[in-house]
Amino acid sequence: MRGLSVFALLALCASACVTAPPYRGGKFTLSQPLILTADERGYDAPQPEVQPLQSGQVMALSLSLDQAAYVYVLQRRGGVLDSVYETPASDGRHGPGQIRIPRGDSYLRVPSLSRDTRLCVLLAAEPIDAQKRACPFERQHLSRHPAIQSYQLFP
Repeated sequence: MRGLSVFALLALCASACVTAPPYRGGKFTLSQPLILTADERGYDAPQPEVQPLQSGQVMALSLSLDQAAYVYVLQRRGGVLDSVYETPASDGRHGPGQIRIPRGDSYLRVPSLSRDTRLCVLLAAEPIDAQKRACPFERQHLSRHPAIQSYQLFP
């Protein structure tokens, strides 16, 4: 019986050690996301700032998070909002620290882009309902979900 309670205590401690710290207020990051593309060998390479994203190319994002966040990459074309990437609920929040979206060595495919398309990254303290997401996320949206930071990737 005593061995079981020691095991339970160790399991509780281990789960607490991997849990992201709570949201402290303020911003999630102080720097813009870095867009990464695959070079000719398939390795991450920074997207040149003067070169815009192209429909169909592959990309990943590098973010330096000061505190843990749920990450969403959204596309808005006209009045339609689509999710390109969202933190899986089973994964919990990303960070803090340097993170890559998506994790590992996979990439996101850039959706079809046009003049009326916006591509955004949202960082949030809590999961955001699909109906409450916006791209770009502007000040008027903060009353619905106060702990959100937004970056526009395209245009």
